[in-house]
Amino acid sequence: MHETQPVWQKIQERIDVALAHHQLDTAVPPVVFPGKPADIPYDIELYAHMQQAAQAIPAFDRELLLSESRWSHLPIAGPLLQKGRRALHSIALFYANRTLQHQQTVNWHLWEAIGRLTAVTQQQQRNIEALQAQLTALNQPDNQ
Repeated sequence: MHETQPVWQKIQERIDVALAHHQLDTAVPPVVFPGKPADIPYDIELYAHMQQAAQAIPAFDRELLLSESRWSHLPIAGPLLQKGRRALHSIALFYANRTLQHQQTVNWHLWEAIGRLTAVTQQQQRNIEALQAQLTALNQPDNQ
């Protein structure tokens, strides 16, 4: 940075450097939907909610979108105001992106936990039904 640069240029350079060093990973791991079981009864509402959640989890939109302002058409002050505005929005977007990345990670872990719990519940239901069949077979009088 040069000492003769305006303050807004110094701020913009610092923002650009910070954004380059703290880029966020926008890739979302694939969401695994455990699927509806065909061999045991299941809660239809649970699977409907899980399917909707699987479709809603993908990445957040985190792009800088600035609309043109009427001040940007001013001859000298317009470009300066536009750059200052971009710099301020970039700062806010940087911190919003950090928060969104954290929330996205939490959402993904919660989804994974719910999927695993659902798979465990399915297996437990199969075990319960097998044990009930064994009990029924043991409790029937011997016809032989």
